[in-house]
Amino acid sequence: MSKRTLLAAAGLLMALSSTPLLAADLGQASRDFENKDYSAALDALESLSKEGNPEALSMLGQMYENGWGVDKDLEKAAALFKRGANQGHLGSVNGLRRLKNIEYRQELNSVRLSAEAGDASAQNRLGEMYEFGYGIERDPNLAYSWYLRAAEQQLVAAEHNIGRCYNFGTGVAQDFAQAETWYRKAAKQGHMDAMFFLGTLYSNNHGQDQSIDTNVMAYAWMHNSAQLGNATAAAIEKRLLMKLDEPQTQAAKALAEEYLDQYVRPFK
Repeated sequence: MSKRTLLAAAGLLMALSSTPLLAADLGQASRDFENKDYSAALDALESLSKEGNPEALSMLGQMYENGWGVDKDLEKAAALFKRGANQGHLGSVNGLRRLKNIEYRQELNSVRLSAEAGDASAQNRLGEMYEFGYGIERDPNLAYSWYLRAAEQQLVAAEHNIGRCYNFGTGVAQDFAQAETWYRKAAKQGHMDAMFFLGTLYSNNHGQDQSIDTNVMAYAWMHNSAQLGNATAAAIEKRLLMKLDEPQTQAAKALAEEYLDQYVRPFK
């Protein structure tokens, strides 16, 4: 047997023999963790975490989150949870959510005060927090109510959010005509996502303006959303072009250029 073969075989044996050892280390560390003997668990968890073991990352993240056997360090806990979450580990995903909710609850207190004082940006943010459950129980009706108060002060982001509420029936009955009205208000002020959703309304035949081919209209809005940086819009506009014949393509590109001059270039 050649020297190279012997070395390869030795490497394989070492790799195989290390696997049970790692499993044993994790098992003992898990038992120590469950028994709250965190000092005993720490060395093994740190070693396994460096190797990317998701269970170890989650347990070590909890230790830093709560100050169990280590100095409390939420930033380090978040980094550990993020590595585990990137591997799809549910405990790490929940850990990240817990830490984020701490931030959201702190934000909520100041945002609510500013929103109640009439600040439009804070009203819109409070609407988002209610809609998505950021630091508070989800409440679509309150989300819509706060969006509306901000939109009535002509905050562009809130106008887009009101359009989205009507589009998907969030806190109000679904109404595509109302959705388009609010999306247009925001889109005409250069709002990228409002342009994207206008494009989706027309590509799904929910647009109200029937004087122009729906795919032509969809392309024009998608193109301009893409020009502002929406990568999804950039992919969709290419597919929309495939639906158009030559005259429609020319019309779509002309309309897109018109919108570009009116709603994109002035806001860049």
